[in-house]
Amino acid sequence: MTATNQHISNSGRGNTHQTSHQYRIIKGLAKMVGCIIGLIVALIMWVVVRPILRGVGWLISILTMIAIIYWLMTL
Repeated sequence: MTATNQHISNSGRGNTHQTSHQYRIIKGLAKMVGCIIGLIVALIMWVVVRPILRGVGWLISILTMIAIIYWLMTL
């Protein structure tokens, strides 16, 4: 079997391709890091955004109540 251009260009020690085992390890590690980052973002949103949305909900309820009272008074 003769060496192809790919074999010749990859024959150096520092230029070798990653094995599928290394690729699977890196892929699993990337998934784990992505999950951890997602959990951190979700926790931050739960702590910060949830009270804001609750406040907005109360504001919408009060404005709706005022609008209903105004509508009933102007009938």
